[in-house]
Amino acid sequence: MRQEFRFRMLLPAVQTVLATLFGGVGLWQRNEILNRPFLGDQRLWESTARFHVWPWPYKFAVISNMPAFLAGSLVSLPIRVLLPVNALSPGLPEAVELAISLVFVAMLWYWVGDRFDRRWPAAGDAGVFSGSRTPWILLLIFTAVCLVGALLPIGHVGYVPCGALLWLTTVFIIRGRH
Repeated sequence: MRQEFRFRMLLPAVQTVLATLFGGVGLWQRNEILNRPFLGDQRLWESTARFHVWPWPYKFAVISNMPAFLAGSLVSLPIRVLLPVNALSPGLPEAVELAISLVFVAMLWYWVGDRFDRRWPAAGDAGVFSGSRTPWILLLIFTAVCLVGALLPIGHVGYVPCGALLWLTTVFIIRGRH
């Protein structure tokens, strides 16, 4: 008898890895862009560009995990307030904030997977790969909308309301009767 796979086990692992990869690549790209020289010996970090440069992989990671990103930001807020900001200590690195959010990514997708498991129980011992195709179609549509939101030129932080609206809609759909 084969071990049964469930959405509540599969989704947190896959989505955490994806958030780590896309968020990490996005932050790396952002760092590369903002470390370029600007006006002599200054870097773009020292300009307002740091508020405007958000590569699409980072936007995709944030949009597809918006509740987790917001929860991670709320948890890291007291840490940021307590850390001194000066020339020697620039404050909490963005990568640390992203790492804090990853804990919430796993929790978020466990909840989504649990809802999927309740609404579309797996048939037989093949687990998540058998039975209804509906959850797979929903995940594909969700991922496509997240990608479109990350690629759309909707302002420097327009991806945040886009992700919030997407997740409000998603929760409304997922939370329905089971």
